[in-house]
Amino acid sequence: MPRASWSKCLPITLWPSVDRAAWENAIRPGDPFECGGTAASWSDATRRKTIAGYGRFLFWLKERNELDETAAPAARITRERLVAYLEDLTIINRGHTIQCRMQELGDAIQALAPEYDWRFIKRAASRLRASTIPARDKRGCLPPIVEVVAQSLRMMAHSESNTALSQLGRAALYRDGLLLLFLAYHLLRLRNLSSLRIGCHLITKDQKLSLNIDAAETKTRQSVKQDLSQRLSFAVRRYIDHYRPILLQARGRWHALAQDELWISRDGSPCSPQTLRNIVKKHVVGPNGKPVSPHLFRSMAATTISIEAPTETDVIPVVLGHRSYRTGEQYYNLATSLDASRSFCTVLDSIRKNLKLAKQEAT
Repeated sequence: MPRASWSKCLPITLWPSVDRAAWENAIRPGDPFECGGTAASWSDATRRKTIAGYGRFLFWLKERNELDETAAPAARITRERLVAYLEDLTIINRGHTIQCRMQELGDAIQALAPEYDWRFIKRAASRLRASTIPARDKRGCLPPIVEVVAQSLRMMAHSESNTALSQLGRAALYRDGLLLLFLAYHLLRLRNLSSLRIGCHLITKDQKLSLNIDAAETKTRQSVKQDLSQRLSFAVRRYIDHYRPILLQARGRWHALAQDELWISRDGSPCSPQTLRNIVKKHVVGPNGKPVSPHLFRSMAATTISIEAPTETDVIPVVLGHRSYRTGEQYYNLATSLDASRSFCTVLDSIRKNLKLAKQEAT
């Protein structure tokens, strides 16, 4: 069996009919008189992730000639198979990817066959998570978020003043700078960021701009209600009033009609998540010289809070939109205790210095 090929995913349209029927039952909505399926309340993002995880497992079975089209989903899971699956995962994957694949499989089979106890798979995923050494050290990838803010402001200022650029080039540069600034202040996941709509998610009220994203649209099923700062509000208004119309006028070969989407590409069509990812990676580079992905902004924010304001770390789950503190602590807060202690000592030294000066003035 070619080891690298089974990393592919069997799409749900090619799942065995028994598995597709079980999934349809899992996402069946409930009503006041009857509970829905196990996955009825899952967000679209969670469903997609689970479908992909189970599709990888089915593809792995197919490559091993072990995919019985007539077998029930529960019959596909045995401890021997799980051991073999995990062994193959460790060959072609690294870091937390292995744990995620096992977690996705556990979530999927729990939805497909809820009458059985599958907690042992999730316990295995938890043990893998606890023992996993990250495939890469994020600390070497992250520039301070304040540097990114400064860079974004320079980009927008440059677009306003550089007459050597074409009108379209200046509009695109301003949009890129605004995107970095927006992402630094509001740590939205890429799917939510790319789907922002003026008047729907971006609302003007009492001369102020605010974000309003329904819980059903977010990964964690938590609504996003945030006011934009004065600086960011001014930049967004400038973009909407002046530069966005310039981008809308562009008509490329593959133009898709834009309506009220906030982010517009150089061909006049709405920016896709991949387009926004490419923009961020084009402009933001870490200390190691490698491009920074939009998702790493979340790590940058949590780390900045921990280093620069160690007494305020309780805001991390709120800023990141997490339900618990542990998620931000485990996956995003990369500040070492040494960094935090040094910063805290600096704060204490400043307080002591101010107190000493006050006593001297009093005497």
